[in-house]
This record gives sequence, structure tokens and C-alpha cells, in this order.
Amino acid sequence: MLGSLGAELLKLRKRPSTWVLGCIWLAVTILLNYTLAYALLSNAPPPTVPEDTPKAQKEQLQEQQEEFLEQQLEFLYPENLVSSLTPGFSNLGAPIALIFGALAVGSEYGWTTFKTILTQRPGRLALFFGKLLALGIVLALLVVLTFAAGAASGYVIAGLESAPAGWPAAGELARALGAGGLILAVWAALGVLLATLLRSTALSIGIGLVYSLVLETIIFSLPIPNEAFRDAREFFPGQNSTFLADSFSRQTQAGFAPPEPPVDASQAALVLLAYAAAFVLLAALVFRRRDVT
Repeated sequence: MLGSLGAELLKLRKRPSTWVLGCIWLAVTILLNYTLAYALLSNAPPPTVPEDTPKAQKEQLQEQQEEFLEQQLEFLYPENLVSSLTPGFSNLGAPIALIFGALAVGSEYGWTTFKTILTQRPGRLALFFGKLLALGIVLALLVVLTFAAGAASGYVIAGLESAPAGWPAAGELARALGAGGLILAVWAALGVLLATLLRSTALSIGIGLVYSLVLETIIFSLPIPNEAFRDAREFFPGQNSTFLADSFSRQTQAGFAPPEPPVDASQAALVLLAYAAAFVLLAALVFRRRDVT
């Protein structure tokens, strides 16, 4: 398996899609969470008040706006790194990871390279799990780079505002890294499963994106007043990815706390672990027993 792992890491490093997807993820994350947010906050217009408003009231409104903007800027500082970045893993991170997984397996079918590889020394399962391990290493690196880029952006903003910059608690950061990696792993495993079942890159990506971006959202947005229907979302990967990611959100700087998710972070993590294991085992079983040509 170590030989397969080395070969798969080399392939992932050489593929342009790996670098393109990684750069897109990092660029969009930093652009949305830091660059645009800071540009909007630092250029916010003064509050509009009627001209006949008393001077004391105008000054009070101005102070309230300045306090509000300061609270919003604090959310961009490094100490709020976890609550700022983690929710994005269930939004943009899920489809990116799904594409990663589908490309890692589906491209082998498209290039008909599986047949050539399997005529060499590694067996099917050694090859398959070596590919999955290499994919997991790339996703773990992507998670670390995301938080590193977010921390760097936060320090830059804190420097521009001449504000002291802290750091999130080590335990909280470790949990956020694990949660982000788990979310990406589940969706990458789904991409691997779809590519294995369909033996196609484009079709597996299309079906996976429709499910991750559209299907669950539409289903659970339906106004069905049924308790069993509402409870069913506790067992779907997309919903639990959102629950787990949102458990790190803390919008306390705006004067309110976000609503508690229907399930806690531990239950959401267990559901995602179960899905990841099921996706991997099913894909491995299909890959082992079915013709790869």
C-alpha cells in the first residue's frame, strides 16, 4: 500500500485540477470571509438621520454605529478564526471535496489506466486504499492551509486597525480542524463512491453537486408540518455537515447568539463518520468485485 500511496500522491501533485481546486477554495474563502468583509466595514457610510434630529441624538447614533462596526471588525481578528472559517466547510468545502474525490477515481476510468495499474504488483484493495489515503492527506493539508490563510488575513486586518491580535484556544482550534477534515472527508468519499459506481467523472460530479447543493436544501425547505419529516434531517450528510460546522459559529459580537442546531456536534460527527465509513466500504466492495474496464 505504501507504494500505491506514493504513486497516488505523485499523481495528485502533478494534476492541475488539484492545484486549481485548492486555489479556488482558498481564494474564495479569504475573499468572502476577510477581504470583502473588511472592505465593506471599513467603508461603511455614516448613519442617515433627519436634519432636525437633535445633536445629542446624532452623536449617540454615530457612537452606536462605530461600536457596531468595531464589533464586526473584531470578528475578523485571529481570535475568532474558528467561528469565521468553519461554517464554510459545509457550504463551499463540500462540493470542492466531492469534486476532488470524483476526479481521483473517475479520471482513472476515463483514461483507462486502472487496467494498466492492476497488471502490476499492487492488488485492488491496496491500490484503492492507497488512493483514498493520498486523497485524505491532500484534504488534511487543505484544511490546515485554510486556517493558516485565515490567520494570516486576520493578523493583517488587526495590523491595519492597530488592534491587539489574539489566538483561539488550542482545543477549540483542534476541534475545528477535525470537524473541517471530517466534513471534507465525507463528501470526498461520496465523490469516490459515485465515480466507482458510474465509472465516469462528469456524471458523478454532476449528480454529486445536484445532491450537495440543491436536493437536500429543497427537500427540507418544504413547508411540511410533520415532526417525523423534520426529524429526518438529523440523518442526512448535508444537514449534519451544516450542524457540525455551525456549532462553531458565535455571532455574539452582533448582540445575539445563533440558534442551536437540532443535534449537537458529537451526534453530527458520529453520523458523518458513519456515512464516510459506509461510502468507503461500499466503494471498495464495488471496486474489488467489478470489472474496471
